[in-house]
Amino acid sequence: MTYPNEPRSDEKALVTDPVCGMKVDPATAAARREYDGTTFWFCSTGCADAFDADPHRYGHPQTAD
Repeated sequence: MTYPNEPRSDEKALVTDPVCGMKVDPATAAARREYDGTTFWFCSTGCADAFDADPHRYGHPQTAD
């Protein structure tokens, strides 16, 4: 049985591309990077390139104060 607010089983493994915010399946992601002990997955090589250009910006998201 599933509940209305429970993620579908195919959504549980999705992660968020830190550059564009798109949901990405790590198994089929276009690129992957390790930064500061964390793994990031990307929807495209363009997003991975943007991350490579400024990993601190995307690897340490700003929090609302």
